[in-house]
Amino acid sequence: MKYLNLLLGCLAATILGACALGPQMQMSVPGDSAEYNGITVRLHSIEEGDNGSAEAVAESDSVDLGDLQDLVVDSLPDLEYRIGPLDMVQVVVWEHPELTSPMGQYQPAGQKVTTDGKLFYPYAGELQAAGLTAQELRAEITKRLSDKILNDPQVDVRVTGYNSRKTFVAGAVNRPGYVSFDEKPMTIPTAIAGVGGFAEEADPSGMQLRRGNKVYRINYLDAFKSNLPLDKILLQPEDQLFVPMLSETQKENRVYVLGEVQRTGIVNLNQGNLSLVEALASSGGLQALYASSSSIYVLRNTSEKQIDVYHLNAKNAMALAMAGRFNLNAHDIVYVDASGLATWYRILSLLKPNMDVLNSGANAFKATTGAMRDIQMME
Repeated sequence: MKYLNLLLGCLAATILGACALGPQMQMSVPGDSAEYNGITVRLHSIEEGDNGSAEAVAESDSVDLGDLQDLVVDSLPDLEYRIGPLDMVQVVVWEHPELTSPMGQYQPAGQKVTTDGKLFYPYAGELQAAGLTAQELRAEITKRLSDKILNDPQVDVRVTGYNSRKTFVAGAVNRPGYVSFDEKPMTIPTAIAGVGGFAEEADPSGMQLRRGNKVYRINYLDAFKSNLPLDKILLQPEDQLFVPMLSETQKENRVYVLGEVQRTGIVNLNQGNLSLVEALASSGGLQALYASSSSIYVLRNTSEKQIDVYHLNAKNAMALAMAGRFNLNAHDIVYVDASGLATWYRILSLLKPNMDVLNSGANAFKATTGAMRDIQMME
C-alpha cells in the first residue's frame, strides 16, 4: 500500500507539472487607444474593412502621398532650357557658311560652352552663354554681327548637347548612369526610360530618390494602383534615383508568421506586395486542432509612438475575402491565437508518455507483489 500511495503521488505531481508546462500564450486583446509602455495601441477590425487608411481617405479626396507630396506639382511647366557649362551649342548664320562652318567638314556639330559659361563666336567675340536660353543667345549674336559685319543677319541657335544638368540613376536598371536634362520636364518615368528601363532583377517597389540630405521612398508598382502621379514629380539636377535588386529588398521586406500555423517563420513580400491570406497560405494554413480561427491578428509598428493591431475573425468565410484585400507591410507580425482546447490537447500529449511509464511501473509492481505472494504460499 505504501508503494501504491507513492505511485499516486508521482502521478499527481506529473499532472500538475504538465499543467504548468502546458502552452499558455494567448493574445491579450487591448482596448482601442490603449497604452503599452508609453506607446498608443489601436485596435482595428479587418472584416469590417479597416486597414488603417480609412481615416486618411475620409479626411481628403486626394491620395495620401506622404513625404512625396513635397515633390508633386499641380501641372508640368512649359520649360525653356537655359544653357549651362559644357553644353554643345550650334550657331547657324544663313547664307554665310564661312561663319557657320569656318572649319568646313571638320567643324563639329556645335561648340562647347566652357566651364565658366563662355562661348566664342567669330566676329561676335566672347559671350556669356550660361544662363541664357537659345533664343536669348540668338538675339545677342544677331546684335553683335549686325554692329560689325552684316546687315540683318539670319541667325539660328540650338543646343545640340545637354551636359550641364544631370540626374543619376543607379542600381538595377539596364544602363545605369547620368540622364541629361533637356527642354522636356524631367520626371521619374522619363529618367527610368533614359537608362533603358528596369533590369530583370529589379524591385521597383523599393525605389529611393535622394535630394540633398533627404531620401524619399517610392513604390513604383503601387503608384498606378493608388493614382500616385509619378509623372508630376519633377526631378532636379543632382537628384539621385536608386532601384534595388529584388534579392536585396527581400532581406528587409519580410513578415513574421507566428502562432498556430503549420509552419511558423518568415514570408517574403513579393515586390512589396503580400496579402494576409497569402502569408497564411505560405505558412501552410491554420493548425486544425489548435488554432482559433476567430483570433487572427496583425501587429504593426506604425511609428515609434503607435502600434496598430488588426483583428480578423475568420469563422465567417467571407472574412477571408477581406483578408485577401489586406496588404501586409514589411516587418508586420501575423499571429494566430490558440483555441481554448489547444492547451488540453497539449497537456494530454505531454501526459501520455508519463502515463505509459506509470502504467508500466504499476504492472511491474503488481507482478512483483504477486510473485512475492506465491513464494510465501509455497513456504
